[in-house]
Amino acid sequence: MKVLTVCLNPTFQNTLRFTSFKIGEVNRASEHYLDASGKGMNTARIVSQLGEQSMLLTHLGGPRAEEMLNLCRKDKVEIIWADSKSEIRTCTTILADGKATELVEEPYAVDSSTEEPIRALYSEALQRSDALIICGTRAPGYSPNLYADFVKEAKTRGLFVLLDLKGEDLKRCLPFGPDVIKPNLSEAAQTFLGRTVGEQEDTASIEISIKPVLEYIYRSYHTTTVLSRGKEDAWVQAAQFFSVPIERVNAVNTIGCGDSLSAALTVSLYKGTNLQQAVEYATKVATKNAKTVRPGTIF
Repeated sequence: MKVLTVCLNPTFQNTLRFTSFKIGEVNRASEHYLDASGKGMNTARIVSQLGEQSMLLTHLGGPRAEEMLNLCRKDKVEIIWADSKSEIRTCTTILADGKATELVEEPYAVDSSTEEPIRALYSEALQRSDALIICGTRAPGYSPNLYADFVKEAKTRGLFVLLDLKGEDLKRCLPFGPDVIKPNLSEAAQTFLGRTVGEQEDTASIEISIKPVLEYIYRSYHTTTVLSRGKEDAWVQAAQFFSVPIERVNAVNTIGCGDSLSAALTVSLYKGTNLQQAVEYATKVATKNAKTVRPGTIF
């Protein structure tokens, strides 16, 4: 199968590993890596590692664009891109003392000329695709209805669509009937309940509030929700609500776990696996990612 991933927020990812780390001191990394990343590249790389054909639609710009392309080719991902006339951001992961700390640079705005070629490239790539994944926050400069338009076109063509989005982008897409949405609980609580939930916060108390929302989404749009909760059971809402346990492991780097889940879930469901088995498989792939140093990889 051929999967098109759309993410309009490319990222270089520096991963630095330390035996110990002290704020205010000179810290020397024992290992350091540079990867093409962002939610889109993490997702597309996992699709490729699962043995499927993988395409990523994004924008690139600035003096490091060719460097990004070389990293993507190394990971066997076909990059489809437009020139954004803006530089590519860099984010940094610090691995120390058994914890992963993420330092995030906000994306640069794209030039106003970027959206037209992105739309044209998307329509062309969609004709060669079996499934679509849209993930991540749009960089500033794109119109607010862009992702909704993408979902509408994909569903008109009969493609399987999975969304790893949040906020207004996710809400605007729902009326066009994506097959699966996969926010994490923090994103879902903020999007649908207006409630801020920390990534490490105990989330069991939110279940009573979020379940009616997920039921409404399924009834209204026939859209399944797979809601990840870190190391806690994943919540799934289709015709029935159920949970899927997560294997407890000593995580090395959790960056890209949600993206790994999106990729594996798309591949598994497209091939006809029933929902519960597909979610169980996808969580196992995400767990493999958590055991690796680099982001969005199961090798």
